[in-house]
Amino acid sequence: MHRKIIGLSANINKDNPIAEYANVSYVQSIIKAGGTPIILPVSDDEGIIEDYIALCDAFIFTGGKDIDPKFYNAEPQKGLGETSTILDEYQLALLYKALNSKKPLLGICRGFQLLNVALGGTLIQDLDRLDYTLKHTQDTDPTDTSHKVIIEKRTKLSQLFEDEIYVNSYHHQAIDKLGDGLIVAARAKDGIIEAIELSDHPFCLAVQWHPEKMLEKDDEMLVLFKRLIS
Repeated sequence: MHRKIIGLSANINKDNPIAEYANVSYVQSIIKAGGTPIILPVSDDEGIIEDYIALCDAFIFTGGKDIDPKFYNAEPQKGLGETSTILDEYQLALLYKALNSKKPLLGICRGFQLLNVALGGTLIQDLDRLDYTLKHTQDTDPTDTSHKVIIEKRTKLSQLFEDEIYVNSYHHQAIDKLGDGLIVAARAKDGIIEAIELSDHPFCLAVQWHPEKMLEKDDEMLVLFKRLIS
């Protein structure tokens, strides 16, 4: 039986790539859910990106660096982390073509923020700029959970999980203005958006937490990857 091929957006460790990679947790999550993972190297060649789209049955946009604020028409503010124009341009180009293909898509952490930016949304560049939030960058093992999220009813996410679930948390940025066509699928108790869905897409879902790391401890998040693959 043909196993679905799941493309992972590559990350880079320098702006002029010395290494291109996807963390092993993403790879193992796809394998555990019954898919075949491939890492899609950074490229500015439109033909190569079109080959990626043709090759893959679905896509995961992975975690990583902050997105350069110029891609959502903002100036850099205090608290902004490391960015990479090369990475942003590649992943946005891949994301636009993946969205147009209507193939299933899952965004995780940076991938969640990238989806919002691609659709005209904006980001809070550093949560420390807000008067009050929960602690969204935990100081415990990444397989541990940190805080609850409340899942919105009648969303794709609500078909997979209970009304409230515990998630891990490794982000210092968050959605400010929601992108066009996106709906909120979950929030933390401080109001920070934790999951989004694209309303007119067969399966386009993104989460702010790291389900691939949680899978190293138990199988609660496996359903997310299985649904992507199915």
